[in-house]
Amino acid sequence: MRIEASRVVAASPEAVFSFLLDLENHWKLTGRWVEAVSIDDGSGRVRIHGPLGLRRTARTTVVDASPSHVMHGTAELSGGTLARVAWELGEDTGGTAVRLSAEVEHATLPDRLLLTLGGRPWMRRRFDAILARLDGELS
Repeated sequence: MRIEASRVVAASPEAVFSFLLDLENHWKLTGRWVEAVSIDDGSGRVRIHGPLGLRRTARTTVVDASPSHVMHGTAELSGGTLARVAWELGEDTGGTAVRLSAEVEHATLPDRLLLTLGGRPWMRRRFDAILARLDGELS
């Protein structure tokens, strides 16, 4: 299952990549839905707040990064659900085309049900909001 959103951000690919390289900046983009618990070099723990009071903790890790082009990572939720996360950057006449995506590689039964019963569109809206905040931070 893939969840993604894209947007043109009014900044250069270098500026977008530099901003994303600092993991603390990621939590500036998530709004009230994600709370940083701890951040270490290239990894962190976050608490995700969902609708109806749902809460999950995830361990995030940057796997690789190619300057001004792409950043790959993982998000492993408590319980065993695993997703591959990617920030893909491309030059655009208006700045940088940014695509944020998550590919769910393994989902526990409760997480599959949540994604099927509205979690996927909810996450897509969160991704859209994250990209809008990214544009606001860098414009």
